[in-house]
Amino acid sequence: MKLIYFSLILTAVSLLVGSIMLLNFVPRIFTVGTLVIVVFLITSLFLINKYNFLKYILLILAILAIIISSSSGAHIQAFREFGQSLYITTLDVLMILGFYVGPILYIIALLRDNLKR
Repeated sequence: MKLIYFSLILTAVSLLVGSIMLLNFVPRIFTVGTLVIVVFLITSLFLINKYNFLKYILLILAILAIIISSSSGAHIQAFREFGQSLYITTLDVLMILGFYVGPILYIIALLRDNLKR
């Protein structure tokens, strides 16, 4: 599987599971926003080769995900609570996968593909 597809799937699944786990703990607007992003990521899997500009929209989203998560008080607090319970630890792992690992892999894959040309 191409790294670019893997990164999108990893991000989408992590965000989806995390948003479901946080359903009754965060404002609904965050859940709805996350689900919109998940649908966009999944749709992008099928359209990324057809519409080249989509790669760059996803690049912007990847960079924003890293920046926003790094500066979010809730995410920083969640990192501090890592290991205190299975629930928090699971959410932290999903956060790391969805907001850092997936986006970083996408950026690497996009740079690698562009450097090959």
